[in-house]
Amino acid sequence: MIFQPKSKLEKFGNKIYFLLVENFPQTFFVGGTVRDMLLKRNILDIDVATSARPDEIVSLLEKNQIVCDDKNKNFGNIIAKQKNLSVEITTLRQDLKSEGRYPKVKFINSIKADSKRRDFTINALYLSQKTGKISDFYKGRQDLKNKVIKFIGNPTTRIKQDPLRIVRALRLALILNFKLNRAAYLAIKNNFAAVHLLTNSRTAAEIKKIKNFRQREYLEATLNNKKLLDKYFK
Repeated sequence: MIFQPKSKLEKFGNKIYFLLVENFPQTFFVGGTVRDMLLKRNILDIDVATSARPDEIVSLLEKNQIVCDDKNKNFGNIIAKQKNLSVEITTLRQDLKSEGRYPKVKFINSIKADSKRRDFTINALYLSQKTGKISDFYKGRQDLKNKVIKFIGNPTTRIKQDPLRIVRALRLALILNFKLNRAAYLAIKNNFAAVHLLTNSRTAAEIKKIKNFRQREYLEATLNNKKLLDKYFK
């Protein structure tokens, strides 16, 4: 698959991708960006994964007069900016510690190893725009076809690592009109109390990503009443 950028954001993302890939061949569009390309949905966020280290990314962007935000570079995250447009660039990484929201990370060169830390199969897709090849280690394309949300790894473990994954799973199910697979549904239902450990700001930021008012209402109602899981998500 070759991505044909149309919007200003997509064109800026393509520019950043090729700037990186010409210097660091292990560079890919990743996650929701690839998912939405395959679903032919409007792309609202551009995410790029690369073997380039944070300082190398910053140096390359600055050399090309591109503004960047590097406040999270210790986690391998750099934001490239152009007016009101932004592209998130993340160095390929591996978690060294699983407890808590911010595990220690090790920068790596393998997209397969990087994919293990991603939340859902449909978000673990890597597109090489240069070759048109999509790397899919967890049958994410099949899950897109079947319209199902699946966690990568043990769902309960992933939720305990970060309860926000409950909110993300429900949000994706709503906006994509997908179903949770049985393992994801049971893990969410059995660990639903973990939602109350989240700060209001983190939960609100996730909810705001839903543009459809009715869907947003469903999610807010469910987060306040576990029984609604059966009504909206089973």
